[in-house]
Amino acid sequence: MKKYILKEIEEINKIPDYTFTGYYWMSHKDKPDMLFEEKFPKEMILQSINPFCVEALLYSAEKDISIHIQHTGVYMVTAFDHEALKDLEVLPKEYIPHKLEQVSKVLFKQVWEEESYQVDSETNFPTLKPTALIFSGFKY
Repeated sequence: MKKYILKEIEEINKIPDYTFTGYYWMSHKDKPDMLFEEKFPKEMILQSINPFCVEALLYSAEKDISIHIQHTGVYMVTAFDHEALKDLEVLPKEYIPHKLEQVSKVLFKQVWEEESYQVDSETNFPTLKPTALIFSGFKY
């Protein structure tokens, strides 16, 4: 498994009470709720079956972690440790926001990791493959 994925944060109730920048998008709203160095309202989300949180991207600058939440019938929570990315090939990415007010760009880190590419039964070459796109904040 990827060393930069924090296995101890795989459920919403395990998300630490850090301050986060990011957003969470509830199913009954036409745009996400923004967070600017605020705590993620996990109790509200856990108490509500409908509406539910469709997705969330959270970044704690203080702890240097990101948390991605997706709802696909169940909540899928993935947490990333940015410190563990130091020895990997990482490219910064900027995207135009969709319905995110007060920000000009959404920032990500694209992680590339070396894998072996089998050319034929006797030949392998090392190649870089994108393995993660990790939210890392906003540009204002």
